[in-house]
Amino acid sequence: MFRSWYATCPRGAESVLGRELEELGGKGIRAGQGGVRFTGEREVALRACLDLRTALRVLEPVGEFAAATGDELYAGAAALAWNELVAPSQTIAVSATGRAPGLTHTHFVELKIKDAVVDALRARTGTRPDVDTRAPDVLIVAHLSAGKCGLTLDLAGDLLSNRGYRVRSVEAPLREALAAAVVLFSGWDGIVPLHDPVCGSGTLAIEAALFASGRAPNERRVLACERWPRTAAEDALTLRRLRAELRDRAARRIVQGVPAVLASDRDPEAVAATKANARAAQVELRAFAADARDVKPLSPPGQLLLNVPYGERLSAGGRKQLKTFYHQLGASLRKLRGHRAAVLSASEDFESAFGIRPRGTHRLWNGPLRSTLHLYEL
Repeated sequence: MFRSWYATCPRGAESVLGRELEELGGKGIRAGQGGVRFTGEREVALRACLDLRTALRVLEPVGEFAAATGDELYAGAAALAWNELVAPSQTIAVSATGRAPGLTHTHFVELKIKDAVVDALRARTGTRPDVDTRAPDVLIVAHLSAGKCGLTLDLAGDLLSNRGYRVRSVEAPLREALAAAVVLFSGWDGIVPLHDPVCGSGTLAIEAALFASGRAPNERRVLACERWPRTAAEDALTLRRLRAELRDRAARRIVQGVPAVLASDRDPEAVAATKANARAAQVELRAFAADARDVKPLSPPGQLLLNVPYGERLSAGGRKQLKTFYHQLGASLRKLRGHRAAVLSASEDFESAFGIRPRGTHRLWNGPLRSTLHLYEL
């Protein structure tokens, strides 16, 4: 049965998430701010949880109602059939976004919805669910807009960008879903070699390696919906088949051959973190210490991906030193004839100091930090 779903993503990645959903069989795709609505069978939503690279959550709508006051919010949430959605022994949590004229504090909204769910379950089943904000069995996601509240359930139960491979980190790590968006926006075909010469903890290179190898980023994840009373049995059968299909896809890709993925950084701690994270992700890449301003050409000419520093990982010197680094980096990359580069920067000084005209740009948000992805033909 076709129904509506909602996938969230880092702001700015909506268009590439929409393309991913279309490739998975999603229909009626409508991009908004920070997410994409789509329709399809439940199997499409489950496949999305396993195979989407740029998504943060895949949400199943369970109800929408007027909510201009706390009383309306409570009544609307309490009226839903929570006994069909939450088993007696399961834990819950509520996460809220947006606001209404009389509901401007998300913590109050979360508490009100939690109280409504707990009270409704106690009245209908005689048991009270526990709240677990870290790893709930059922994560209820509420969104307030235009005087209404929409309630959804997170199929995965945790952010899909939490892949589980970040065992070591350096300052200013890039969220996995955003790194995947950079890979997809770059236009890299997964055939020519790729190099990230300012790799940090390796997220860009690891997401590129997952893409090139045909690996579904969350194929090994156990989804929250596999424990829900209403859907557990059917979802378990569907997910077993989907995981087998995704493993077969990755096996075929390995047989075809995977390009070289390189990651380097002048900071030995960053190189060590990249190696540790790559091992945890079980991907093949070569990490080594090198200055990005001495980057060497790839053979054959390939793709460069860079999340350039904007202050945290440079020594004292301030804005002038940063602009000098960008200029020297641009001069080095300009020598790489036939290569392509995708450079993510959060600095307003980057483009002028880099000195190369981009063929295109995309505005992306790393959490609250506004960044620009610059695409180059070198």
